[in-house]
Amino acid sequence: MAIDSKVQDAINKQINHEMTAAYNYLAMVVYFEQINLAGFAFWMRKQHEEELEHASKLFQYLLDRGGKIELDTIPKPSSDFGSVAEVFETALKMEQANTASINEVYALAKQVNDYATLSHLQWFLDEQVEEEKTMDETLGLVRFAGDDKSALLTLNNQMAKRPDEGDAAG
Repeated sequence: MAIDSKVQDAINKQINHEMTAAYNYLAMVVYFEQINLAGFAFWMRKQHEEELEHASKLFQYLLDRGGKIELDTIPKPSSDFGSVAEVFETALKMEQANTASINEVYALAKQVNDYATLSHLQWFLDEQVEEEKTMDETLGLVRFAGDDKSALLTLNNQMAKRPDEGDAAG
């Protein structure tokens, strides 16, 4: 069964969201590298890799369903942030927007009774709960640290120890 054209378009849009998020996380890597916070940069690089993986899953799903891939322009991200907290505030907002977008795709698939897409998107819904929770908790820690450079360096060291998504600890 061919995928509904509206669902196909929504998934293509979501692929673009995921690629845009990946590009934005890469810009955050740049910011952290420039201020010598390699642990935060490492953590954001992992975020970048995850978003690429998410886009790839959607890409492959659309191909598997006989859909047409329509790659779109990815906006240029900014790597000019005023603070570590601003980076995480931006990342949290980005994840919240991504969640809203996935919810829209899910609602559309539900509307047209596309059960295969609903099943596929369930993983993304669960993943977004984790993404928002992690970003919100990390932002809370960064805000708690405030301008305390030793606290930020401690967080930087913790961020460098982030396990891969598939690891038991992650």
